[in-house]
Amino acid sequence: MATQRSTSATESPSTPPTRTPAWRLWVWVLLAGVLVSAAGVSGLLVGLALSFRDLPDVRSLKNFVPSEATRITDIRGQFLANIHGDANRRVVPLRETSPYLQQAVLAIEDDRFYQHSGIRIDTVARAALANFQEGRTVQGGSTVTQQLVKNLFLTPKRSLERKVSEAVLSLRLEQVFSKDEILELYLNQVYWGNNNYGAEMAARTYFNKSARTLDLAEAALMAGLLRAPEVYKPLRNPDKAIARQNVVLDRMVELGWIAPAEAKKAKAKKLKFAKATSVLKNAQAPYFTNYVVQELIRKYGRNAVLKGGLQVQTTLDLKLQALAEQTVRSNVKSLKGRRAEQMALVSIDPRTGYVKAMVGGVDFKKSQFNRAAQSIRQP
Repeated sequence: MATQRSTSATESPSTPPTRTPAWRLWVWVLLAGVLVSAAGVSGLLVGLALSFRDLPDVRSLKNFVPSEATRITDIRGQFLANIHGDANRRVVPLRETSPYLQQAVLAIEDDRFYQHSGIRIDTVARAALANFQEGRTVQGGSTVTQQLVKNLFLTPKRSLERKVSEAVLSLRLEQVFSKDEILELYLNQVYWGNNNYGAEMAARTYFNKSARTLDLAEAALMAGLLRAPEVYKPLRNPDKAIARQNVVLDRMVELGWIAPAEAKKAKAKKLKFAKATSVLKNAQAPYFTNYVVQELIRKYGRNAVLKGGLQVQTTLDLKLQALAEQTVRSNVKSLKGRRAEQMALVSIDPRTGYVKAMVGGVDFKKSQFNRAAQSIRQP
């Protein structure tokens, strides 16, 4: 009987060697990629965590004093001039800003300001998608809180680290300050164009009135400036400013914050813009004002005068000043032909020594030399 021999698969030369399935290779590649990515993300998070230790303390804003313009008035408190450095600002509490302005700003900049905790994931995601589709930055996703943080604490440089720092600081700010306190800081800090920082000076520059008395039309126009103050500047580009104002009003209607009839009335109002002025050439009693400024700088220092927000009440009486200026002009005219081209006048109360009026020349715009205070005369 023949013996049958069994042959195993390992012994058969025709059986191919065992191979690892392709899908397993892909799994290992993906796992390796995940591990590398995780290591990279971990390194990034460690770096960010270390950088957060160096972030400023938002509680320092409790004692924050922004630079302010020095305000000079006459003896009755009538305005003479604002003197300022780089930032023309007058800080006012939130209650002294028009409710219309508060609504208009929030409508166009951050309509859920009173609901979020400093950041909004939905607006950040929407802005990121829009920017990705365009291949450039076309839309921002910052809340009012984030804008304030950028303005006060961070550099303009765009980076992931800065955006994360911005978010962290915004969340911290919301924990330390109330919503009204944050909005007050924002309205006093933000740039409104024409060298104006803060709503108060912007309202006085553009409309010659306080921020408290702005109506709906004026408030909507000012709110529209924040996106690009120099582009929508009403003194230079009134048509663009009005177009932007309409966008703000439409948004307020869309949110249900004002009625369509109110928006229509505001759009129809013809706004009167104040004329652009320089610091001293258009000040009341410019020769006297300049004299006061020089005395203030001599006594308190240039930095205190330009940034310290001093409130200076002088002895000048604007009513007497107007009479003095008229007297100089009329007398120079009467002496025409006698080579009397300039004249000066000082009125002093003999009982108190108060300077009640000072005219240093015929026209401050043409000659700033103060003949009443700077001319050398024989005793």
